[in-house]
Amino acid sequence: MTTEKSLKSIDRVMEHTEGNVKKDIKFIELAQDYYYVKGFANVGIIMTSEGVVVIDTTVSNNHAENIYGAIREKTDLPIKYIIYTHGHLDHVNSTHVFKEEQTKVIAHENVNERFIKYQSLEDYHLRINGVQFQNKLGLRSFDFITPDITFHQDHKFQLGNKNIRIFHGKGETDDHCFIHVPEDDVVYCGDFFVWSFPNIGNPLKVIRYEREWYETLEKIKQLEPEILIPGHGKAITGKDQIKSALQDVIDTLKFVHEEVTAHINKGTHLENALELIQLPEHLENSPYVKQTYGCLEFAIKGIYRRYTGWFDGNPTHLSPAKQEDVAAEINSLVQDPQVILKRCRSLMDEGKYQMALHLSDILVLSQDDEEAKALKKEAIEKQAETNQNFIMRNIYKQLM
Repeated sequence: MTTEKSLKSIDRVMEHTEGNVKKDIKFIELAQDYYYVKGFANVGIIMTSEGVVVIDTTVSNNHAENIYGAIREKTDLPIKYIIYTHGHLDHVNSTHVFKEEQTKVIAHENVNERFIKYQSLEDYHLRINGVQFQNKLGLRSFDFITPDITFHQDHKFQLGNKNIRIFHGKGETDDHCFIHVPEDDVVYCGDFFVWSFPNIGNPLKVIRYEREWYETLEKIKQLEPEILIPGHGKAITGKDQIKSALQDVIDTLKFVHEEVTAHINKGTHLENALELIQLPEHLENSPYVKQTYGCLEFAIKGIYRRYTGWFDGNPTHLSPAKQEDVAAEINSLVQDPQVILKRCRSLMDEGKYQMALHLSDILVLSQDDEEAKALKKEAIEKQAETNQNFIMRNIYKQLM
């Protein structure tokens, strides 16, 4: 069951989307010159003696305009650089709000290819983001600004009294990076850490990089930062807490990677691997890897998808018949639809909502049965109510 704490965490994810913008921008100062503003995705701000560095630009133009206004209240110095931690929409969509005449945008070289993909599949990405985020992002088109400066592995520059170092690593994307200011032990880490189980295997998106993800987190941990600002959620201060937080995410990713690849080598079917792989208790209970955004089930499926083909090993699924035709065959054998409907109702009473979905589909697909469609809708509603995972809940809500 979804806990009250989990629900509050899910609700916080949707703060500062286009339809839910707070005008009272709060600059959170972590140390002199280092700030961030919380929102759907965090915006980082570094003040230097010669200008401002903005890290990520959020998805909402209204929210971005409020942040820009707050920057201008703090300083007249120009925004010299904007750095993309990666090319996901919630981190890059409002760059035009912050970009001044002299501003240079810095990103990993793979960001350009991502933007090309988004533009060529714009309708699709608008649609799936509408499903994943309940249409609350307010996106109607993409508004990208491509980087002025790109790099392959790392990049560094000095601005006034700050030395800014940018390092590439794969994680949620292949264009991800983190920003390190060594003299002050500060790291802006983007979505390498987000106070959730890493979002490996998002059911609506392309593959992610679990092994490279934990390798990058190891590099961040070795830097021993005093301040860690994530792409989502609150910052962490203090070397010991940061080390503990990063270690739990590293251990989670490494555990899932090693378990899944071992089962792939054994020839374990995905369905069986989902039952066999369980997180160790200390990771299951860790506050840093709660399964409110990513989750173990998604991760296992995502890693299988990354390393194997689409065929699951069952010859029936190699060139399958249409679902409607299979459902019609089963329905003809049962003969009386009331038998299926009665069992669906029993399953609902028993709280077995997923099995009720499977059975209701037999009648929905084979004869477009209205009572079966109503039962299916009810089962989807129950799945949404009882699931703590943000993405699952929203998919159920949008597709019921």
